[in-house]
Amino acid sequence: MVSYYEAQIGQMPTPYYSQPATSSNKRKLGMTVAGGLIGMNAYYLPVNKDVYVQRGFDMTRDEANSQVRTLKQIAKNIEKQSMTTEDKMFLQQLGLPEDVTAITNHCKSLEEKVTNPASVKQIKDKYIKAFDTNNKKTHLMDAVCSDAYRAVKRNKFWWGVGIGSGIGLALGLMGSRD
Repeated sequence: MVSYYEAQIGQMPTPYYSQPATSSNKRKLGMTVAGGLIGMNAYYLPVNKDVYVQRGFDMTRDEANSQVRTLKQIAKNIEKQSMTTEDKMFLQQLGLPEDVTAITNHCKSLEEKVTNPASVKQIKDKYIKAFDTNNKKTHLMDAVCSDAYRAVKRNKFWWGVGIGSGIGLALGLMGSRD
């Protein structure tokens, strides 16, 4: 009688390898990539004024909130008497003295700028004017307006890639049924 071990010795082990991609897998991948590439053309769709104005205001608000957080940290450092060179440079860039009261007042004015309805309307009107005068010439816009325009374009690009890839994958799945 042959033992189980002896029977196993006579057998060759099966090599481990991954199965090659079938034509249906290649088709699915190809359709997904092709859909994504086609979707990238969404970058060239025209920019809507409302989306541009909202994106510009969001960027302005985010910048103001970032400055407020930084200034609050600098105020804490002033109270601890542990100011760094970066803190001093930031205050100098904003034209603020190394005084907690001045920093607090500047923080209040920054917060008021992005929360007061009258100043919010003024900021949005600035973006509307920039859009109307320089719609096709982003190089003539100031830095924030140009960044807002590019952010809207980039957002369209990524949404186009995602949606195009999804549609391409769906078409690839439908076409690969055997």
